[in-house]
Amino acid sequence: MKPSINSEMFVLRSIACLSIALLHALYRVYDDGTEWVELVGLLLTFGTPVFVFISEYVLSFAYPNGSPGGFWKKRIKYILLPYIFFGTFYALLKGLDMSVNESIPIVQAVWYYWWRHIALGDFHGYFILVIFQFYVLHALYQRYAGRFSPRSVMLASLIITVGYLGFFNLTSPNEGAAARYMWDKMYWIFFPGWLVYFSGAYYLGRNEVWFREQLRRFRVWVYTLPVVTGALVLLVHTSGWITAHSSKRVDMLMFTSSMILLLFAAASAMRRVPLVLETVSRYSFGIYLVHPLLLVIFALMPLSFGLKSLGLLSVLLQFLGCVLGSMLVSYVANRIPGGAYLVGRIGISINGNKRNL
Repeated sequence: MKPSINSEMFVLRSIACLSIALLHALYRVYDDGTEWVELVGLLLTFGTPVFVFISEYVLSFAYPNGSPGGFWKKRIKYILLPYIFFGTFYALLKGLDMSVNESIPIVQAVWYYWWRHIALGDFHGYFILVIFQFYVLHALYQRYAGRFSPRSVMLASLIITVGYLGFFNLTSPNEGAAARYMWDKMYWIFFPGWLVYFSGAYYLGRNEVWFREQLRRFRVWVYTLPVVTGALVLLVHTSGWITAHSSKRVDMLMFTSSMILLLFAAASAMRRVPLVLETVSRYSFGIYLVHPLLLVIFALMPLSFGLKSLGLLSVLLQFLGCVLGSMLVSYVANRIPGGAYLVGRIGISINGNKRNL
């Protein structure tokens, strides 16, 4: 029987999680638009698409012929409920800040953020809305994708994703507020912008032995492409051809895809997943949701704390603080009855058990 756990996913998930935390720590310290920070930060945005890729790869690898019993119930309890909780929690914080600074009634201010967070995914948890679309797509692919060749599906997915992202990257909205919001971030939510990652994960998860063989066969390209595609992204950005600063750029498709191949190949070559990466992977959902709050708390500390005056050391301190602090919050929450419904469950270990820290 094929194992239901893919060890490479522990590595990909942990690196993706750490890249996002590092990106946000970097921007907290260097918030003045320094050019090298912009360039490094742009490359670090690959983490969110990798999370999206992992969500489908795990499903396709573990359940190639159908979803298990209780599939939706578990995901509503441990993924959707934390999304609603944190969307509400961050709306309360932002609403309180708006109420104090702009003299707006607190209920009105909280509502302003709450419905955007929950309905539109207008906070960093938006990727959860993308993943739930993937759950529906997974069922549709299982039912209908067999009617078409993988090459045809991948080509169609690539055309759709490139066309979708290219449209929002290379055109401008009209003067309406709704259109500007759509071009600014709303287009991130819809599955066409992620479809090529989904389709690739669907087929690779179902054919993981073949996938590993191809990575070994083309290992020179696997280790070279991230450098080439990363340089291309930086060239496009510095030339001003695409100015969006996020992973939802059409040129980031190549860089993110090459990073997925590189990380998978590197993980496949490991005799065992390092404990630190396994642990981060298991706590990754909680880290993703909690770490922005901790970075805000760090920023509110007295200036004598010195977290913004030590350059790269400040970045390291905030990075470690938000990662370890988020893990602690997740650990404590999972020890409290119902806490997993707020921050998500701690993942299983590489051996399939639920060993905690």
